[in-house]
Amino acid sequence: MKRIILISLFIVIFSQLFCKITVDSFVKNRKVGLSDFVEFTIEVSGEGLNRISAPKLPLIKNFDDLGSSSSHSSSIKIINGKRTSSVTKSFTYTLRPRNTGKFIIPPITLKIKNKKFVTEAISVEVVKGTTANLPKTGNRHSQSSNNSSDELEDNLFIVAEISKKNVFIGEPITVDYKVYTRYDISNLSFLEEPKFSGFWKEDIYKAEYKNFERAKYKGQIFNVMKLTSVALFPTSTGKLYIPAIKMNIDVRTQAQSFFDFGSTKRFSITSDKVQINVKEIPTQAPAGFNGAIGNFKIRSSISNTDLKVGDSFTYTLEISGSGNISQFEQPKLPEITHMRFLDPEITAQINENKISGKKTIKYLVIAQEEGTFSIPQVSFSFFDTKQGKFVTQKTKSYNINVAEGNNIYIQSSTAQSMVRMEGSDISFIIANDEILYFKLYFDSFLYWLVWFIVFLSIPVSFLIAKEQSKLSQNTDYLRQKQARKILKKYMNDATNAAQANKIEFYTFAQNGLSNFIADKLNIARGSTFETILDKLNERNINIELIEMVRIFFEECNKARFMPGGFSKDKIQNDFSKLKDVISEVSKKV
Repeated sequence: MKRIILISLFIVIFSQLFCKITVDSFVKNRKVGLSDFVEFTIEVSGEGLNRISAPKLPLIKNFDDLGSSSSHSSSIKIINGKRTSSVTKSFTYTLRPRNTGKFIIPPITLKIKNKKFVTEAISVEVVKGTTANLPKTGNRHSQSSNNSSDELEDNLFIVAEISKKNVFIGEPITVDYKVYTRYDISNLSFLEEPKFSGFWKEDIYKAEYKNFERAKYKGQIFNVMKLTSVALFPTSTGKLYIPAIKMNIDVRTQAQSFFDFGSTKRFSITSDKVQINVKEIPTQAPAGFNGAIGNFKIRSSISNTDLKVGDSFTYTLEISGSGNISQFEQPKLPEITHMRFLDPEITAQINENKISGKKTIKYLVIAQEEGTFSIPQVSFSFFDTKQGKFVTQKTKSYNINVAEGNNIYIQSSTAQSMVRMEGSDISFIIANDEILYFKLYFDSFLYWLVWFIVFLSIPVSFLIAKEQSKLSQNTDYLRQKQARKILKKYMNDATNAAQANKIEFYTFAQNGLSNFIADKLNIARGSTFETILDKLNERNINIELIEMVRIFFEECNKARFMPGGFSKDKIQNDFSKLKDVISEVSKKV
């Protein structure tokens, strides 16, 4: 028995010593354009490599790591009766260039079976535009088709269209990001959301599906699609910048022969930053100014002018117009005696453009004393951006006639008289001076049950308080706790859409899954899918799960943006895949 064990151990050690493992690295193209991607591959070959995981790349200067994919192949050879097997695993990383120039992808260190392997450094040159063979433009009716350029940036670009470039602080502007193309687009996706530093942002529109229209731009015809639209409110003065937006865009190539069905080429497209100038408003503001900037009108109304003591009426202020309507405070009322104004009910009806609408302020007012009283004018001041000056408007004044009522009130000379109804808010004195006697029954079951519940509640209360404290102080823990709740909301919407065979299923499923994984990984919601996949890879999540997530995201993008990608017959199958992905993510993340 000992001899068999020694022989087996010797065979294992011998095989490990003489097992040949090779590691290689290469890029698909050593010269790429700024709109292209670098495909960097690490290839490992040898025996017993089935469980090797993707190597983690260091931060590579001048490149963004957009994630990786893997593949493997195996071969078996039998020579003279001797059987040998080999496995090759390839890990391909997608790198996006940030700048033009000559850069180095540094050596990568791998540890395989307690041995270190180091790849060679690779030089990559990045030039403007693209080095790929561009497809023919699909815009046959362009007025300038004979003189059209073959450069990528002439036929595919993103523009940030801005309503104003010179504004006052707080004055809203709208920004529409649009993609212009002469190519046949098969798919497009956001690489990262722009960060609007120095602005308060309100989302107006974000494209859910691919929807191109023909339009003219600088005298030429393009296919145009609005990507997103936002309303921005400057919060500081000086030179501010509308940030660039980055996208991945897949261009469909034309078939070269009868047997060629064409393919797609992916490009990274970035818009230009746009400068705006923000001016300060005058410092000498009128007394009634509460931060309103734009162009507004104020009107007032009253529900009743003839009433009795104790009756109530509604006093309404309505402010309408365009500007920062959701951000300024309501006008202050002047001092009004003999009537009690309760806290107002404020409602806002904001239009889709987020910069116009109506704000309604309703006060419930109680008449406290008999007589004729006045509600004076209310002043409302705003800074008119068109005139460049402050404007003050006033409402109408109202006379209120209050007759004697059934209730008796104690009059007060204060500005807001407090209502005190006789026999209603003053308790009567109890004339009975007999003291009640209570006897405690220590041998009562109910007595001991109450004490048992009291003692039991102490540790429960402590645990609840500790949990609440943890939730309030640890945002990471809070996001972990809320991840399932947020996912449930999206899953309900996705389930309803799947049952109705609606394409909205893919929007709910994609947003719900990405937010759920983002909360579990403690990264920003709205992160790109490449970022999510990269973070999963950093957690050493098994490759099969990462691949499941990646495939599902691609299926959602295909259904939402690609022509013919949506099929009612396919929804139920994708809904089943979604449940499988969520189940696996819940177990392993």
